Amino acid sequence: MKHFVVGDIHGRIEALQQVLKLSKFDYQNDKLILLGDVVDGGYNTYEVVEELLKIKNRIFVVGNHDVWFNNYFDTGYSLPEWETQGGENTKNSYIKHLEIKEAHKQFFKKGWYWYNIDNMLFVHGGFDPLMGVENTDYNTLIWDRDLIKFAQKHKIDKWSYVFVGHTTTQTYGSMEPVWFNNLCMMDTGAGWNGRLTIMDIETKDYWQSDIQKPAI
Repeated sequence: MKHFVVGDIHGRIEALQQVLKLSKFDYQNDKLILLGDVVDGGYNTYEVVEELLKIKNRIFVVGNHDVWFNNYFDTGYSLPEWETQGGENTKNSYIKHLEIKEAHKQFFKKGWYWYNIDNMLFVHGGFDPLMGVENTDYNTLIWDRDLIKFAQKHKIDKWSYVFVGHTTTQTYGSMEPVWFNNLCMMDTGAGWNGRLTIMDIETKDYWQSDIQKPAI
């Protein structure tokens, strides 16, 4: 079994299928760790989830956009800030289908706020390095950007590697994964006008989609 991590997909079905194909990902035997923000941005969140449900071994790490969408699942109410940050496209992708499948609801409800394997940590936003990920509140786990600033000056103790999404590498002038000490930024901008990236967590080889067009 190979282990892969993929950055923020943001409703980009073509990009997801492209990187899975390029990396020769095995849907039955390999494991895929999703770094959150599966939804919003692109037009095809429904199709993205359908594709992910085909993968036998997957770990879904929850992102802030996923929390917004899950709240919409539960209450039927959509926050205005969610709609203006890609949520409207996600709603429309589900409106095309008369009924939201229970498998989709369970997909979003069975996520992890952080996940570790072989001393490698996966979290959407970040955590307080003084408190440790185990003692960091979930709001920080999905929204934090300070861990990246910390990693620019310090190695993150305890973990061999830390993989994060949420903050696009375009912030640092790149559409490829960006490393600061033992932290790897994996959101390479697929949600807007960047690329989607998948990485083999053992070899650190990675594959990228074509550049995406901004969704209106």
